[in-house]
Amino acid sequence: MTAVIRKALTVMAPKDLRGINRVAIVGGGPTGIACAKYLLAEKSFQTIDVFEQRRNVGGIWNLSGTEKTRRIPIPQTDPKYGAGKNSSASGRGDDDSLEFESPLYDYLETNIPKTMMAYSDTPFAESLPLYPKHDDVLRYLEDYAQPVKHFVHFQTQVIDVRPFEPRDHPEGTSRLARKWHLTTKDLRTNALEEAHYDAVIVANGHYTVPHVPAVPGIAEWHKKYPNVIMHSKAYRRPEDFSGQKVLVIGNSASGLDIAGQLAPCAQKPIFLASRSASQLAPAGGGPAWRKDIAEIEAFLVSEGDRAVRTKDGDMVDGFDAIIFATGYFYSFPFLSPVSTHSSSSSKTQSPSSSSVSLESPASAHDGPAAHLPTSDGEDLSVSNPLENLVTSGLRTHDVYEHFIHIDYPTLALPVLNLKVVPFPLAENQAAVIARLWSGRLDLPTTNDMHKWEEDEERRLLEGRRLRPAPDTATGESVASDGHDLPAATSKYEGGFHTLVYPEDAAQINSLYQWAASACPRDGLEHNGKGKLGTRWDEEQVWLRKQFPTLKAAYTNFGEKRFDVTSIAELGKEWNDGYKKWQENTSDEEKADLFRRAAVPGY
Repeated sequence: MTAVIRKALTVMAPKDLRGINRVAIVGGGPTGIACAKYLLAEKSFQTIDVFEQRRNVGGIWNLSGTEKTRRIPIPQTDPKYGAGKNSSASGRGDDDSLEFESPLYDYLETNIPKTMMAYSDTPFAESLPLYPKHDDVLRYLEDYAQPVKHFVHFQTQVIDVRPFEPRDHPEGTSRLARKWHLTTKDLRTNALEEAHYDAVIVANGHYTVPHVPAVPGIAEWHKKYPNVIMHSKAYRRPEDFSGQKVLVIGNSASGLDIAGQLAPCAQKPIFLASRSASQLAPAGGGPAWRKDIAEIEAFLVSEGDRAVRTKDGDMVDGFDAIIFATGYFYSFPFLSPVSTHSSSSSKTQSPSSSSVSLESPASAHDGPAAHLPTSDGEDLSVSNPLENLVTSGLRTHDVYEHFIHIDYPTLALPVLNLKVVPFPLAENQAAVIARLWSGRLDLPTTNDMHKWEEDEERRLLEGRRLRPAPDTATGESVASDGHDLPAATSKYEGGFHTLVYPEDAAQINSLYQWAASACPRDGLEHNGKGKLGTRWDEEQVWLRKQFPTLKAAYTNFGEKRFDVTSIAELGKEWNDGYKKWQENTSDEEKADLFRRAAVPGY
């Protein structure tokens, strides 16, 4: 990543991003709020509007019920499910909408120590546990948001976003100059409002649409044994599974954590199925209360009682509950295809002005002939739809460095990556976005940005890190693994945004360096450099690798863990851990790690 960003500083695109004054942010969660703070600090934007459909900031850190998530189809392989596929004039459909249901559960604690989870300018309170509870994080986010809370339009849902340009733009006008038409809905009054922006940040997260893979036999099994299979988004408390025989499928953060929560209540052992070793589990095998089994190959309808078969050929039966911790689809239901439209005398309003209810037919926001009102009656011409942004739901296409849309650089989609520390990543990407759109940084050419994406696809494919996308007709994977490499990557999308240590450290540090390299401007903090984010030094890069064993050491304190507020309190081995690692690691090995992590000076 470092090499890519250095290239970005020397191969420049036309400087069309310097006329950006009005910015819309979709989502008032951790990413959207961070973006608002960095845009404000840049002192270049006349309007910053944050649209949040909930009543307060925090996004998914607002605990909710699970009524609709419990009703999802099994399997669930539709990336548009529960994200508004039933469009209407009054907004995206409510019947199956999962947008207000959070993946949080009652006893959730962070899996990142607070010292590395925090934004650079707002540390967690010293009195909080080393791994804060979810309600502690929500209060933290509320405090962090105070300087920009006046930008947030609460209980306002973005239901349509599309690019446009006036017909009379000079021929050959760069796509960078296009603007954005937003339609929002006030959830209190159902009034629709429309406005134009120069740039849009999509910060709606990627924990809305659950993925339950189409394992052979699962649909028939679910019909025969209803209410046994669920997605982890519907999990809330271990007491609901008291005395039950439970299988958890998936060994990433949620799967491991839920299995651990179930241990005191459910029947032992807790079965944990996965296709590969987890990056998040400590080395040395699982705990005694857990039985790790191979990937589930089939759900057996005519054999055993509530039985499954693993890829090792073992049959296990008698399950009272099966929890799929198999992740989510990327979903941006408000980003619409676009077309050409005639003039209109309708007026748009800034969301800060009084609300107006627009008379709209049922097709107003779901067809190619959608009506785009303008402020002055000029003709609009809109083109190049965003229909390929998400296809299978396993990745987002056409994004440079995972967050800047290549063909529409005034559209940013921060924090798409998985296996990352999200708050620092959000602020570092926000720092770059603010500088790009204020004109203090430039992007590579469009061709070079597309080449970066192609090179990244090739690198991941050759490293066997891309997973096959489900077949659109059956929901089943097009291949069982990544060993038969296709001629193209179009069928291999899963894993594109997943980082492997120390890539996440390199991303944090490279973004920091990219932002710090911007042209200085009088009046900005840090002697004109502007608001800067997080940079990881050698010890933090080392500590990132220790996350699984660090969390295990914390968990071993039992109920007393909530009194542990710092890493030092975990014991002498953690006080001296980095020093001992330095002493026992060769200079060459350390230099190689820190170079790959983009630590300055290596």
